Amino acid sequence: MYDIKQYIGNTAIFFIILVGISALIGWYFGFQFVNVAFIVGAISLLLSTSGLSSEAHLAMKTLGTHVPREGNKLLTLNPLLLSSLLLLVISFLYALVR
Repeated sequence: MYDIKQYIGNTAIFFIILVGISALIGWYFGFQFVNVAFIVGAISLLLSTSGLSSEAHLAMKTLGTHVPREGNKLLTLNPLLLSSLLLLVISFLYALVR
């Protein structure tokens, strides 16, 4: 689906967008950036994990008896998921250090 350069690029773009959204919300409402970044990261994490993968959903519905077709992956790592996790970890570490 992705090659590694495109995947890292998409992850960086999503991360920059999430940081921009956090900065704008923090600036507009007067909140600290680290608090807003944590909330935005958590919300984007929930949004990026919603939905069902067809193969994984079928395996859950059949209580694990479904055997996936050859070559299909049950799990793909979304760049939005990785960037939201990165934002959560960075904001959490920044709050601990500060």
